[in-house]
Amino acid sequence: MARMTFNYLCPVMIQKISLIILFVSIAFGTFAQIVPTRPGDRMGDEMYDGPDGFGQQQEGMREHDQDREKKHIPSIIRNWILKDYGAKLDSFDMDTTLNFFHVYNPIQKRSISNIYTGNFGGAYLSNDFFTRQSYSDFYFYRSYDAYAKMPENIMYFNTTTPYTLLDYSQSENKNTRTENRFNVFHSQNVNKDFNFTFLYNQGRSIGHYRRQENKNSAIGLYSSYTSDKWLTHGAIIFNRVENQENGGLIIEGEEDLNTYDETETYLVNLLNAHSEIKNTTFQLTNEYRVGKTIEEEDEEGNILETFIPRTGFMHQFEYSGNQRIYVDEDRGEDYYSTVFLDTLATNDSIKYNRLTNIFQIRFYEAPDRKYTFGKRAFIGHDQIAVTMPVNDTTMVKENYNNTFVGGGIFRDEGKFWRWGGKGKIYLTGYRSGQTELSAYLYKPIRIGKDTMSFQVDGELNTIVPDYFQQKFTSNHYKWDNRFDNINEMIIRSKITSQRYKLTVGVNYALIGNYIFNNESALPQQGGSEMLVVSAYAKKDIETRHWLIRGQVNWQKGNQENYLHLPDLMVYGSLNYKTVISKVLKTRLGVDVRHHSEFYADAFDPATGRFYWQNQEKIGNFPMVDLHVNLKLKRTRAFFQWLNAAAGLLDGNYWAAPTHPYYRRTFRLGVAWSFYD
Repeated sequence: MARMTFNYLCPVMIQKISLIILFVSIAFGTFAQIVPTRPGDRMGDEMYDGPDGFGQQQEGMREHDQDREKKHIPSIIRNWILKDYGAKLDSFDMDTTLNFFHVYNPIQKRSISNIYTGNFGGAYLSNDFFTRQSYSDFYFYRSYDAYAKMPENIMYFNTTTPYTLLDYSQSENKNTRTENRFNVFHSQNVNKDFNFTFLYNQGRSIGHYRRQENKNSAIGLYSSYTSDKWLTHGAIIFNRVENQENGGLIIEGEEDLNTYDETETYLVNLLNAHSEIKNTTFQLTNEYRVGKTIEEEDEEGNILETFIPRTGFMHQFEYSGNQRIYVDEDRGEDYYSTVFLDTLATNDSIKYNRLTNIFQIRFYEAPDRKYTFGKRAFIGHDQIAVTMPVNDTTMVKENYNNTFVGGGIFRDEGKFWRWGGKGKIYLTGYRSGQTELSAYLYKPIRIGKDTMSFQVDGELNTIVPDYFQQKFTSNHYKWDNRFDNINEMIIRSKITSQRYKLTVGVNYALIGNYIFNNESALPQQGGSEMLVVSAYAKKDIETRHWLIRGQVNWQKGNQENYLHLPDLMVYGSLNYKTVISKVLKTRLGVDVRHHSEFYADAFDPATGRFYWQNQEKIGNFPMVDLHVNLKLKRTRAFFQWLNAAAGLLDGNYWAAPTHPYYRRTFRLGVAWSFYD
C-alpha cells in the first residue's frame, strides 16, 4: 500500500529558506542606506549609542570605547499587528505567563468548540457561528488557516534586546501514534527603528487511526522600520499543509470507538488519498508621514522633541500564491458518487494567485487639538488568476480583477470613548457592486471601584459569492452557479468588568441568500433569510491558590435546512496554583469541553470543505484533559493527559461525523525564552 511521506528538510524547504536568506540580505542592504544618522549616532565600526538607549558594540571600535563600562539594557518588547491596510497599528501584550500554557492547539485558541478531523493539523470548522472568520481569501484554504501565518495575523516586534522563543511538544499513546510540534521564533532590532523577525512553525501528527497523518509548516521573515516620518512593514511567508485523507471510519452495526483495543482494526474509506495546500505570500507596506515637531518638558526638566503626525501617504503591495492538490491513486469507486475527468485515478490541482495594490491617505488624530478625529481614504486593485482542470490532460486559466475604493473615520485616542466607521465598495471587476460597511463603539464606564466597558460592533454587507462557489471543476465535482449576492447584517456586543473578570456578550446575524454546502457537498443558496443569535458569558476567578475559568455559549439559528449548530457549548478549567521550593511555579488542573448533541457538518476530503448532513449526530461527550504547568525562570513546561474520559464513558467521542477524537494520550511540552 502506497504511503505519503513527509521530509522535514526537502529541496523545496531548502529553496524557501534560501529565499528568506536573500530577503534578509536585501533588507539589510536597503535599510542600511535609508536609516538616517542623528545627533549622537556613530555608525560604521564604532559605537552606536543614540538617544534611544541602545548600545551595540562593533568590531574595530576605538580603544577608549573598549574601556567603557558595559551598560545594562532592560528587555522591553513592543508588538503590534497591521489593520486597515496598514493604517492602524494595534498593540498587544505578549503572553509569557504560565496560565493556560498547555492550550497549544490553534483551533482551541480560536474557539472553545470545533468540529475537525480528529488530530492536530486537520481540517476544522468552529461550532461558534460568530467565530467562523478566515484570514485566507483562497476558498479551499479556509478549513486549515488556523495553522498558517497570514499578513493579517502577523505580529510585528520592536525589542531593546534580542528575543528568542523555542517551543516543542510531543505526545504518544500505547499505539506509538506520535504527534510533535516545534516552533522557532527570533526577533531582533538592528537599531531603535529597524527590526527583523524570523519564525519557523512545524507540526506533524501521525494520528491514532489508519491514513490520518498530517503535517503543516510555516516559514516567515518579516521586518519593520518605524521612525517619525517613515514606516515600513514587510513580510515573506511560506505555508504548507500535507494531509493523508482516509474518508472517515467505517462503523458497522453496534460498533463504537471502544469496540476494538487497537485503532488499526477500524476500517477506513480511503487507502491511497492525500491532499496538499501551498501558500506563498509577500506583503510590503510603506507610509510617509508629514507633521510637526514640538518640544516638551519631562518630569526631570529635560526638553524632549515629539513628532506629531498630521498626514500619512501609504502604499501596500501584496502577492498571494495558492495551490491545492488532491490525489487518490485508487479512485475509491465505492466512495465517490461521480467521476468527470479520469476513471482510473484522481489528480486534481487548483491554483489561485492574487496581486493587490492599495494606495491610501490618512489624516491623523491630533492629540494637541480638541474635538478631532482621524480620517482615511483608499483605492485598490486586485489582479487574480485561477487555474482549474477541464479534462484529464488540460488546465484552463481565467483572469479577473477588482477595483475598489473606501474610507473611514475613527477616534482611537479618546479617554471618554472610542469609535469608528469604515466602508468599501467595488467599482469594477468580478466583485462589482459589493459593499462592506462596519462601525464600532467602545465606552469605558467607571462604577465604584470597577472599570467596566461596553463595546458594540456592526456590519452591513452585500457580498458577491466567492468565485469557487460559482464555478468549479475537478474529477469528482463540477458546478456552474449563478448565485445572487449575499446580504448580511451582523451585530456583536459585550460588556466587560475588569474587577470581576467577567465578560457578557450578545451576537446577532441576519443573512439573506446564505450559501452553504448541501448534503451532496455542492454549494447551494438558501431561499429564505437566516437568523442566528447567540449569548455568552466568560468568567475568571483567581485567588492565591486557585484559578478558575469558565465560558458558556448559547446559540440558535432559524434555518436548520441550511445550518446546524450546537445549542450549548461549555468550557471550564480548574487550576490549583503553588510554588515548589520557592522557585518552581506550578499549576495542576483539569479542562473540560462539552457541546450539546447536533447534526455536525461532515468533511469532504476531495475539496477540503465541510458540508451539511442530517444522518448522524455527535456531541454530548465531555472532553476531559488533565494538566500540570511548570515555570522556572524563563522555561515553561506542561504535561497533559488528553481525553482522559476515553474508555471510561461510552465510545462516542467523535470530533466530526466518522472522524473520532484521539484516544487517551499523554503529552508533554516545553518552551524556552531568551531575552539577550
